[in-house]
Amino acid sequence: MDREQLREIGIIILAILILFSAAVVLFFAEGGEIRGINHDPNNSKTSLDPQGIVFEVVDEEIVPIYDGTEIKTIELWQMPPKEILRRLIVFPMGYIPPITGQLITFFVSALGLAFIILYHRETRKKDQQDSERPEKILTYITENPGQSIQQIANGTNIPRSSLRHHLRTTRMKSQILEFRYSKNPHYFSKKKSYTDIEKLVLAVLSRESEKTAFVELFNNPKSTKQDLAEHLNVSESAAHWHLKRLNAAELLVVETDRGQNRYRLSVDAEKTYRKFLQMEEVVRAE
Repeated sequence: MDREQLREIGIIILAILILFSAAVVLFFAEGGEIRGINHDPNNSKTSLDPQGIVFEVVDEEIVPIYDGTEIKTIELWQMPPKEILRRLIVFPMGYIPPITGQLITFFVSALGLAFIILYHRETRKKDQQDSERPEKILTYITENPGQSIQQIANGTNIPRSSLRHHLRTTRMKSQILEFRYSKNPHYFSKKKSYTDIEKLVLAVLSRESEKTAFVELFNNPKSTKQDLAEHLNVSESAAHWHLKRLNAAELLVVETDRGQNRYRLSVDAEKTYRKFLQMEEVVRAE
């Protein structure tokens, strides 16, 4: 179960709780006091505390029996702050007047109903978008082979969580293939076949920083690390990082000249990139 499904279930549960809270207010806020509390110290079977106080729901109104002891009535606001807080936490509905309780009930019920209606509309809109998204994703991957998840999300304006969900579906898996470069997935459409070196070069070209290093080595073979850093206007450590990534992908040939390493693209990488350039020229000519 993914995050979006959990979110939807949570929203539905919240809406149900909101509606039930209104019923709770109606039940307890009758006559401005809590009804249905019976004090029966003789019945200890259902006692809720050590003092023998029992709470049970009754249908009739409870009439207290007095033993002649003088009864002093105090208002809630006359109690100590600690006692006020305790009573409001334990018996909040006991101090809500009937009309207030009914207004709260009406407001909460209307709010919950409006929320469910709006959520249902949003869900229908989302379902329609979800039905269109697979084709949109496939079209984008076909036109932009070798893109990463973040690049596809940016290009299609689809959240990454939804994009991951669609890419994992059986339908999408039958139409796309995943290729990993530097432990990160890149995607290609199965409508067109690609060799491993083509997938690798396209994955590199999809990353702007590595693309600049790749193109620089294509235009200026046998460059040193210092040459690459100067032409790309980056530090030597950054140039070394690019060379290390490209060399790990077996796209480089390293030659030592007078104790200094010089780098150029491998024959296959150079041929593949030249092929892509020719294809772009044909597209532009059309």
